Amino acid sequence: MLIKICPDPHCDTIYHNCTVKDKKCKNCGGTIKIINEKTFFKKYINHFWQLDYKTENFYRLQPNYKQLELF
Repeated sequence: MLIKICPDPHCDTIYHNCTVKDKKCKNCGGTIKIINEKTFFKKYINHFWQLDYKTENFYRLQPNYKQLELF
């Protein structure tokens, strides 16, 4: 699944679990753009308005941190 963002400065909605066919922002009706996970974790991880595209519920993607194990 893809992460897409609405580039409209008045909207700034981030959608998770999008498909390639999803092209319109459900919030403002504008066009949404694909971003990769690296860009998302670098710039948009703390962004408030993140939604699941299909259910329109709030959605937070958490990074996978590697934990050190001591033996």
